[in-house]
Amino acid sequence: MTHEESGRNEFGQELRRLREQAGLTQVQLAARLGYHHSYVSKIESGAREPRIAFADKADDLLAAGGSLLAVATRIRARLCAGLVASAGEASVPLPRAPHGADQLRPSLTRYVRLPAFGVTCPSHGINGCAAPVPGGLAEVPGVDGLTVGAETLHGFAALLTTYLDADISEVAGDLAVPVERALRTLTTLVPMARGVHANGLLQLAARYADLAGWLRVKRGQHGIAMTWLHRGVEWALASGGVATACEALSSMGVLAMIEGDAATALDYSAAASAVDPSRLWTGVHAQLIQARAHAMLGDHREFSRLSRAAQRAVDQFDGRDRIEAPWLIGAAGATYIASHLAGGLRDLAEVTGRSVIADRAVMHAETSLANVPARMHGSRLMLTLRLADSHACRGDLDAAVELARPVMAAVTSAPATPIRHELSRLRTRLGSRFAELLDSMGLCRL
Repeated sequence: MTHEESGRNEFGQELRRLREQAGLTQVQLAARLGYHHSYVSKIESGAREPRIAFADKADDLLAAGGSLLAVATRIRARLCAGLVASAGEASVPLPRAPHGADQLRPSLTRYVRLPAFGVTCPSHGINGCAAPVPGGLAEVPGVDGLTVGAETLHGFAALLTTYLDADISEVAGDLAVPVERALRTLTTLVPMARGVHANGLLQLAARYADLAGWLRVKRGQHGIAMTWLHRGVEWALASGGVATACEALSSMGVLAMIEGDAATALDYSAAASAVDPSRLWTGVHAQLIQARAHAMLGDHREFSRLSRAAQRAVDQFDGRDRIEAPWLIGAAGATYIASHLAGGLRDLAEVTGRSVIADRAVMHAETSLANVPARMHGSRLMLTLRLADSHACRGDLDAAVELARPVMAAVTSAPATPIRHELSRLRTRLGSRFAELLDSMGLCRL
């Protein structure tokens, strides 16, 4: 018996027990829930998997306390994600939030117009809505578990936009602390919500998990990062949040590249694009990661093919693509794509030893650095190092040293893994010149 069949049987048996305990026939239960009695019969026999909406309604009607929704969510996640889960999966705990104070300043914005920062309201989708911005987790309606509803969805969605904005701006303090506290609160509220609200909260939990995973990547805690990203994929697929599933899988691909595993990066990016082929932006995102992975493997032809395909597809984006992936649009998109091309060409030049490819890496790195907004301080540091490393890759060590010198004090103390990764590559490329660079700045050698 597969895990899916086992899960369906578990749900069906529990549903039958609760129905009989309530003194209802299958026909009566189906009528009260708004379904045909044959559907209830198939679910109780384990022939059909329960829909999230059905599980939520049945949970409420039969006063199951969230147990039916929990089982249905696990089943749905396994079916959609194609995961083979162990029998003890439900007992695997969520990561604990890191220690530290919530130092994020309350937002001065009173309302946010959703969608924003790629976040859509689970209730209104791409049609949009105006949501009040809470000053912190405690101000989100329904966090007490008493009145979990539409306002709770708006509160968590609006709060998420402030976290994403803070991540982009790299504000002081450890953003992982408030994000994971909000995420753990969300997971406790999902079983308390009803109808579409339960599904909406699960969608938001997936989005928070995706952000939490990336923040752990930046902290260098890759094991915990993968745990959050994995949960993000499961929760997103279980609740219909396919855009978030694509983002989380893409983040897994980036993490694989950071760890030097190009083959795994290809697998994750392929999975991301396969979740929903109708979304052009997910294909573009996947193609950029795949191009970088092929560059690491020295495959110039595939790198070029995928890079060109990604750039062409951006021009064909529809309204949904532009809303869900604003970082791929306009000047921000040009900067994002140029940074990927610079990284891939730099890697190709390293593998092939061709200076002409390194010249192109320098060109794209200059473009990305020139256009990245000043408030994206961390990105500017990383791209400066990438540009310096591209110069070093083509043999111009003097240019590399001069580019890196002004940012060395900042990058040597930066905790973000992507920055440290670029710094490590530059250090290897410069050799003894790197020690000279540190000495000239009065910095301790790494």
